[in-house]
Amino acid sequence: MALLPLLLLLLLRIVASAPASLPATALFVLGDSTASCAATTLPINLSLTSSSGTCLFPSAHRLLPDLLAAKMGLPPPPLISTLNGTAAEVARGVNFAGEDGGRGAIFRLGAVGQQLRLATETLQLLRLEAPTPQDADAAAARAVFILSFGTDAYARVLSRGSEADASAPKHGRRGLARLLADRVARAVEELYEAGARRTAVMGVAPLGCAPRVMWEGLHVVDGRSCVEEANELVQGYSARVAARLAALRPRLPGADIVFCDIYKGIMDIITHPARFGFDETRKACCGLGPFGGTVGCLTKEMVCPTPQRHVWWDLYSPTEVVTSLLANWSWSAPSHSNTTICRPITLEMLTGHMSPISPSKS
Repeated sequence: MALLPLLLLLLLRIVASAPASLPATALFVLGDSTASCAATTLPINLSLTSSSGTCLFPSAHRLLPDLLAAKMGLPPPPLISTLNGTAAEVARGVNFAGEDGGRGAIFRLGAVGQQLRLATETLQLLRLEAPTPQDADAAAARAVFILSFGTDAYARVLSRGSEADASAPKHGRRGLARLLADRVARAVEELYEAGARRTAVMGVAPLGCAPRVMWEGLHVVDGRSCVEEANELVQGYSARVAARLAALRPRLPGADIVFCDIYKGIMDIITHPARFGFDETRKACCGLGPFGGTVGCLTKEMVCPTPQRHVWWDLYSPTEVVTSLLANWSWSAPSHSNTTICRPITLEMLTGHMSPISPSKS
């Protein structure tokens, strides 16, 4: 027992002498319509689509990567399609979302491969322009990569009719969890091989509570509950991708790999709406029909007068107030709440803005 104090002292000295993780200087984003307004492949969800790639109603719907960039002290990463391909343009980050290799390719997982190729080419460009190989390694290590896939794929497979039948993988709805989780995990591994060391993978929202799925599942819901089968599919994906990432960590030395459970965060809001200032957890702020889920958001005139009181913005997307909460909970663990959605560390730690061994704030 007398050795225990000495061992603790030695451990503290080792930790104290370890170099702190430097703050990230760039943010790179890969994903679907949760990551960029230019990336949606859902033809009935028009509020996220514009020729410039920016949201039609930015005051009502900013996306999670932009909010996280602000917390990092960075501007929103520009879409790859707006850049000329110079190292100076991409040095602080790029949003690759929307580069899907063709309409509907997000379901077929082509989007992951296409965006991954662009991301690795960007890292190669930065490496070529760096003064030394050491500078290139340092720049890659100080970049954060966010991957946000799955929402568009599950929205398509949960829809009714021929579109869902055509989109379903050969292994069925439940097979999508394995296919998508495996592809995302491979993308994380390939980014690591290209030099990335800080990666966060975002989960999928509880789409069984989304207005479109609620409307299509009217025969199985009472107006207050959600479509449980749909939520079970999403939870299956969350569990699968979290397990795949956990298996990767010991195989990728020097890498920090984080999974953020978006499902958990939004379900906490839906379960306890008054706690977070919401009073409408089912109906879209911008949409027509039952739950606002029959027709998506087409014009500003369709927007509800109190979007800040709604959980859902349109057919599948949360409002910016919800997204802001998710950004806060991803960034740091709130001391007054159990809503910690990222593991094994927060994004504040991942980005080097707080040490994992820093004392908690009083």
